[in-house]
Amino acid sequence: MATLILRDTYRALEAEMKEIDKKKRETAERIRIAADHGDLKENAEYHAAREEQSLIVYKKQLMQSHAPFRFIEDGDIDTEDVGFGNKVTILEEGKTDPEIYHLLGPIEFEFDVYPDIVTYHAPFAQAMIGKEVGEDFTIDIEGKEIKFTITAIEKV
Repeated sequence: MATLILRDTYRALEAEMKEIDKKKRETAERIRIAADHGDLKENAEYHAAREEQSLIVYKKQLMQSHAPFRFIEDGDIDTEDVGFGNKVTILEEGKTDPEIYHLLGPIEFEFDVYPDIVTYHAPFAQAMIGKEVGEDFTIDIEGKEIKFTITAIEKV
């Protein structure tokens, strides 16, 4: 199943992947230089560079783990009912201040592009998806049923 992603986020992801590849090459060179200094057991530069490279490789694998992608263009985002790419304003029953959530995917969440992201896979998002302005949804939070009302749906 393809991971939904905004086209703009994908462009940022491509740039990030290029930067990761550059850092990986630079780190590999630092490892080579540090290894040339001899005794690897006590070579702090070597171990630091290896650890950094491990983190770089992990980050790249994490980003790639979301592939394949299904691109969502701005024109594909609907505001009639809640779905991917929406900025949703909700009001919790018994409260007076609404909360705003951005219904997006795991890559937008990783990049921290938008505040208050709820990934579309999350139970909270799943409870909202398909609802229109004025509709309610209920979700179990820590054993308590909490009721929310959709008060606005916009494009992110």
